[in-house]
Amino acid sequence: MSALVEQDGCLLMVRERLGDEQEQWVLPGGVVEPGELAHDALVREVHEETGLTLTGPTSLACVSQHAVTGDPGWDGTWTVITFRAERPTGTLAPLDPDEQVLEAAWVPLDEARARITAHPSRRRREPVLASLTGSAPPGSLWLWPDGPQESPVVIPVAAAGP
Repeated sequence: MSALVEQDGCLLMVRERLGDEQEQWVLPGGVVEPGELAHDALVREVHEETGLTLTGPTSLACVSQHAVTGDPGWDGTWTVITFRAERPTGTLAPLDPDEQVLEAAWVPLDEARARITAHPSRRRREPVLASLTGSAPPGSLWLWPDGPQESPVVIPVAAAGP
């Protein structure tokens, strides 16, 4: 799960390094722990990775689902829920117990979009960019049934009925 937090023309981002991979800028977020609800995990992960406290999500930005194969530590079907959140409190100071987050920062939106565009994973990049630019409806589901090299299937949220 991840948090899309905009404030004063900036986006909250973290610089992380996973294992031997190259450093990258991403939205704060992580894995839901067993027995934890998604909104609680969002608050916990944002606090761990940035030092900031959220009251919870304000809306659903997007959901991306894809399979990971060939990586024993991550193999399986992954569902990444990205929530919008507002008005965090506190001071930027990562407290990441996994020691993967190297820095947390408020990044001007143009620079943030450039950093997200540079991310090597389409599955992490495209849904977030579409949420930021409004090119996909809020809450859209992004599916990658034929793998990351193929086009995703984007399913918009149905309008509420009468």
